[in-house]
Amino acid sequence: MPVIGLRSETFFYDIILLPTRNSDTMKQTRPPLVRMQYIDQQLRENAYPNCSRVARHFEVSSKSIQRDVDYMRDLLQAPIEFDSKRNGFFYAKKEWTFLPSTTLDRQETDALIITKKVLSQYQGTPYYNEVSRALDKVLQYLPGKLLTSQLSEIYSFETFSPSEIDPRFFAIIEDAIRNKLKIHLSYRAFWNSQETERTLQPYRLHYSHTKENWTLIGYCELRNEIRSFVVSRIKSVTIAKKHFTIPASFSMERYLDETFDQIHQDEIQDVVIRFTPYQAQWIREHRCHSSQEIEEQKDGSVILKMRVGALDAVMHWVLRYGKEAEVLEPKELRQMIKEELRFTKRIYKVV
Repeated sequence: MPVIGLRSETFFYDIILLPTRNSDTMKQTRPPLVRMQYIDQQLRENAYPNCSRVARHFEVSSKSIQRDVDYMRDLLQAPIEFDSKRNGFFYAKKEWTFLPSTTLDRQETDALIITKKVLSQYQGTPYYNEVSRALDKVLQYLPGKLLTSQLSEIYSFETFSPSEIDPRFFAIIEDAIRNKLKIHLSYRAFWNSQETERTLQPYRLHYSHTKENWTLIGYCELRNEIRSFVVSRIKSVTIAKKHFTIPASFSMERYLDETFDQIHQDEIQDVVIRFTPYQAQWIREHRCHSSQEIEEQKDGSVILKMRVGALDAVMHWVLRYGKEAEVLEPKELRQMIKEELRFTKRIYKVV
């Protein structure tokens, strides 16, 4: 019997994602799994295949085929032996079945199917095409009975239409981050829709599930500070052949922790907000910020504490809850909300 306990990662990377890389022909780009299926067929037909003949068929090296045979024999426990007289391999036990899907248990198989479903919501994002093709390669070799999953009747996902982003931008930015090269970009600001040209030292691409967008974090030489840029608002980007160094004092994790709703400010403050018993139910179930602490109150309400910058972003977030939320600290934030409500009241003032 094949080894059932192999981790899915081993299967996924070793026999699905590692096709021969040094060629351009169709045969050469076939993944190892296809070669193993061919070897299995030859063995069942008593064709006594050897590494040289199979290598010529796929136009790959004999070493690649030997690795395939070793994988089948050592990890899948295929009863493959070598007949020196016939100069080829054969199955010592005919009842053995080559079934790649047995390296995945049912939960892992279902996880792949669900992953494919979730992935379809993220077209246009980095590595979508590569990951999608990799999943297709796995799923196409699973037995039909495993693909008749009723998961689609159990789970459904909100339709998500990502912002239009030129996929070349990701490739350029990724290359610049990896090689620590500055980039020139044309960026359209959200607040006034004006385009500006700037040079950026790119640090990281970051995806926000709350905002459903990608941001590029880096040092902006135009503003002389670290800023975040929504990738979908980048109109053009090119690599500048100038290297940069990220300051040793900078921590990306700390930067993200101090960011609220994708807005960052250097001044970090203690924010304290009381939520009514009704709204407390939702607050308990969601993590608003990495630094948050929740204190339960006797009346069923909760007090949310967190350390963040960008009080303007916090103000707009709190206003979503209307009378269900009250800012206790800092005083500056309380005053900001009072001013915002005062101007709002003017708009709805009855004449």
